[in-house]
Amino acid sequence: MSGIIQAVNLMGGCQKLIQTGTPINLRSGYYTPGFLTVLTAHLRRYHVPKSGLTFVDEQNSGYFSAMGLAKVLWGEDDYQFNRSNAGTNYAPLTHLSSRDAVDDATQQINSCLRQMAASSDNFDYRESAAFRELMHVVGELHDNVWSHGLDCGFSAAQRRVVLNNTEIEFALADTGVGFLEELRSSGIAATNGIFTDQQAIEWCIQEGNSSKLVDHEDEWGQSVPDDFVGGNPFGRKVKTRRVPGGNHHQGLGLAKLMQLAKAYDGLLYLVSGNSCLCLKSGIISFPKLSKPWKGVAVSLTLQEAKMAAAEEPETTADINDLMNLLRG
Repeated sequence: MSGIIQAVNLMGGCQKLIQTGTPINLRSGYYTPGFLTVLTAHLRRYHVPKSGLTFVDEQNSGYFSAMGLAKVLWGEDDYQFNRSNAGTNYAPLTHLSSRDAVDDATQQINSCLRQMAASSDNFDYRESAAFRELMHVVGELHDNVWSHGLDCGFSAAQRRVVLNNTEIEFALADTGVGFLEELRSSGIAATNGIFTDQQAIEWCIQEGNSSKLVDHEDEWGQSVPDDFVGGNPFGRKVKTRRVPGGNHHQGLGLAKLMQLAKAYDGLLYLVSGNSCLCLKSGIISFPKLSKPWKGVAVSLTLQEAKMAAAEEPETTADINDLMNLLRG
């Protein structure tokens, strides 16, 4: 079972424990970045104190501690050792609490991914098409979470070996309104006949579709940050429009995420509301959730060998001819 689905179902079943102040006791098992980000976002949403989470297994406790769970939630770094593998084999949890934090998270995870690519057993695949696309998708998805979920998002990444294959999982989760409510509030749901969470997911993963493109201001106006103070920097006759936090995100992350997972045979889970999209071996399915997730959660797993083997797209004859003309 996916770590994200496991976490969503578990958190939905723990509501009574949270309401009564009874600690959530995590049993022994293998936990993924997908599970970790969903758990962290949920605990923050309901202001669960550190005493509200306990562990059966000390090894699991150490994993969550190393990934920085207590640090990002309660401001207490309880990991007693040096994180020698941080930035090489994993990127700890990052709270997407501000525009600067979003940029820092993108830099942190992409820096970690570069180290993973450079130290791969297959070969250094930092220059592969797949790696460049992955780096771009990480930035887009961080922007996406900040645009829709503001300060309620978390992300993490990890490298692991499964059946002699080295994999990288990148995950993030937020507790915002989710895709369906976002499309409803923007009016897109009504005009496109979108009534369910699955329909909302299917619409959002299509290239060019984004609720962030709905703007009642002049779309040709020069953009300025919403905290800009002073007169019009472009002159009186030039129209401007405010951009919250200076965010220029245009909603392309999900379509690119799907393209990346399909192109390199990745394993993708995308959860919002009561629906979960699973892309595995190029086939899309919608496994059932026992509990809905208020927000969005994403987990993408790619095999390093397949990214390392990725080839550059062939240049067409027309482009070759044009380049030869330009060279003289």
